[in-house]
Amino acid sequence: MIHYLFLLFSAIAIDALHFNGGTIRWVPTDPYDNSSSITITIMQSYWWSYPAITCANNVPISSTGRQNSNLSCVVDCSTDGGYSTHPIDILTDCISVSTSLGILTSQRSVNTTLTSGAHFYLAFVGSAWRALNDPPQSGLEWSILTFIDLRMRPDGFINTPPVASVVSPQYVIVNRTTQIQIAVSDVNAGDDVRCRWSTYTSGYRRRRRLNQEEYTNQEPVAQAYNPVVENGENIFIRKIRAFCGVAKCGPSCGLGCPCACSICLGTDCTGATCQSAFECLPTTTTAETPGTLKSTSSYPQRQAIDECGSICYPGSMPNGTSLSNCTLSFTGLIPGTWYAATIQVNALATFVYSGPFLSVMLNSAN
Repeated sequence: MIHYLFLLFSAIAIDALHFNGGTIRWVPTDPYDNSSSITITIMQSYWWSYPAITCANNVPISSTGRQNSNLSCVVDCSTDGGYSTHPIDILTDCISVSTSLGILTSQRSVNTTLTSGAHFYLAFVGSAWRALNDPPQSGLEWSILTFIDLRMRPDGFINTPPVASVVSPQYVIVNRTTQIQIAVSDVNAGDDVRCRWSTYTSGYRRRRRLNQEEYTNQEPVAQAYNPVVENGENIFIRKIRAFCGVAKCGPSCGLGCPCACSICLGTDCTGATCQSAFECLPTTTTAETPGTLKSTSSYPQRQAIDECGSICYPGSMPNGTSLSNCTLSFTGLIPGTWYAATIQVNALATFVYSGPFLSVMLNSAN
């Protein structure tokens, strides 16, 4: 199972852009159900800027100018069990407010019925949060991803993903190392729950006779535990995506990025490329899902799996940040700077299984 986690950290009051992170997870209503149709519950929890977002039902459209969107199938949609014909939206209901911290928490659980054996990746993609990092970059994309897998485990039941709990945003003292414990649990006895950094896994062409991942829960998550070499590959891939230039798209709409790039949609980028000396700035954001989602083309392509959007580790965090035994160690070096940490929680049994996503913001305070 995999949980995906964003953490947002900083030292200033919460500003106008309204999203602060969240988590998506799911559970089968009956893990031993072997019928042709399986009912699951999809649970969404999000944090918002308050009072920019109103505490009411149907967040965020409970606030003027906000729009609704759906959780979208982004990978392996040919085996989504019928999800795409009746998708679930992102609307949740306010459950608590902290006026001192300016945080609103909303949640909602929705049941849906899918074909037995369905397996696909579901995501909430957006960019409606504050500028991150130093120097600050606006319009960085998040990708809250969860892997729904209704195939039976080798031990005879449908996996139930683990649970991860954390609050976003969080504030840390400048130049002081803070340890943030991510609380995790798992109802499947014997599963080994671990945390890792979220990654971007590039797609590739595959040969039919090597099409093994269609029949095992191990791909692609198991690769994330190959130590140094795999991490190096992920970092290298992310750096390639970070540069802008002719016919290239980056994590932000920077100088030279084609205006047709999805990251430039909703900015003041006009003409062929971004001509701003630093980056084209976003216009007012109301929709939660910007641009066009990445390709979900079928065989013979293995689609890219994007667990972190434009905020992949290590570029999204200060030097010296570490993750060990589900404890994040973080030192904020510059007051008022926001960071986003993206983490997955995996449960290992005979195979590796996927589950929910969590997102949190961190801010360096004086």
